[in-house]
Amino acid sequence: MTKEMTRKIRLFSLLVAAILFAQNASATLAPILESSYYDGFVFYYEDGLFGRIDFAVYDTSVEENSHEYLDVGITKPGDGQYIYAYQIFNDYYSSAESVAYFALLDINGNSIDIDSIGSQEDPENGIEPGSAYLNEDDYKIVWEFNGGAGYIIAGEHSWFLVFSSDYDWVAGSYEIKGPDDVPIPVPEPATVALLGIGSMLILLKRRRYVK
Repeated sequence: MTKEMTRKIRLFSLLVAAILFAQNASATLAPILESSYYDGFVFYYEDGLFGRIDFAVYDTSVEENSHEYLDVGITKPGDGQYIYAYQIFNDYYSSAESVAYFALLDINGNSIDIDSIGSQEDPENGIEPGSAYLNEDDYKIVWEFNGGAGYIIAGEHSWFLVFSSDYDWVAGSYEIKGPDDVPIPVPEPATVALLGIGSMLILLKRRRYVK
């Protein structure tokens, strides 16, 4: 095989690879969550987690009549004018770790409807978070996936993670963790004391029966 032929084969291979990459990128870059008000996505890659977070903000005063946000299965949570929705896709290329925890950081608790923090089932059988809450001490909204349908394993995605607010726009960076990075909840001292007393009473009862 001549050098010229080898060069042509290499150029052809590079061209095919570029076309395939472009097709894959165009399919990946289209956000799943869409809104005429605001939407987008970010990629995450850390500690074996490799995927994408889609997000959208819906202005219900404008969109309530057109029901644009209902097209993706999102209904209005709480009384806030704006719906914030997120969805995690743990399926980008070589993701090897499960997602156990997702949080929005630097959130002012007074700017959101706390009762609206939650999730909604998506039509594609995503993973439901086990809990959703506002951690006011650390200024973050947290969704944990160590309950419900379990972790978001590689190749899976989450339900819609939603909350509402009268503030536009509630900004915040994000935090995402795998099972090994999520701390195990430690009971409060009072709870530990009650458990200890209960255990002692059970032991005393057993001893009486043995006698």
